[in-house]
Amino acid sequence: MSLDPTQIDKVANELRSFFRAEFRSKKIKKLDPAFYKNVTSALDSLNEEAEKSLKAQDITAYMDLKKRVSDLEKDFKALFQRRFEKIATLSIYPLDSELMNSLTPEEKEFIVRLHNMMQDQQNLLINKLPPPQETKEEAPKPVEKERETVLEPAEEESVAEPLQEEPATEGKSEFMLVRILGDQPPIAQPDRDYYLHENDLVYLPEQFADILIKRKAALRVDLP
Repeated sequence: MSLDPTQIDKVANELRSFFRAEFRSKKIKKLDPAFYKNVTSALDSLNEEAEKSLKAQDITAYMDLKKRVSDLEKDFKALFQRRFEKIATLSIYPLDSELMNSLTPEEKEFIVRLHNMMQDQQNLLINKLPPPQETKEEAPKPVEKERETVLEPAEEESVAEPLQEEPATEGKSEFMLVRILGDQPPIAQPDRDYYLHENDLVYLPEQFADILIKRKAALRVDLP
């Protein structure tokens, strides 16, 4: 959803206000369920306007818009670090209704998943869960057969599945290993949305990777 300048200003002001409230409080503050979607829409809208300015050769407007994108991302990172530090700590304890009512849908899904992992680890440490070796020993033959069939496609760095119908030679040439040179805004592509951060090593579709390399946002990595 594209936002107009007034809506973008509102999102930016709310983001800074939420960060100040979150920073000052020991408890986690209630966040609007649509908060993360609104921030994403604001960033997308700013980037769209920046691209239009670049095509129109209005460099001043382009630089101003990219500065706003950078400021919004920095504010979001600060809020994320403070808020998710609390969420990670609270995931160790029972999840009560007051806490869950303060979270967005994305945060609820995350804290439940993290809480379950914490409980599993706690049970594993005091031997309430069987060690992983026991489950493997119960049925060694099926496990070995599964490994034999999965091992070969796994060498294609998880891109083998969507390319199973393509010839093997094409699959290798369509993906490229790159290192991301700086934090990037969310980038929508036909296969999925990409969230790329500085120093990430990722396999990307070759055409998409070439665009990032030309923009000096990524560097190709050739494995020995």
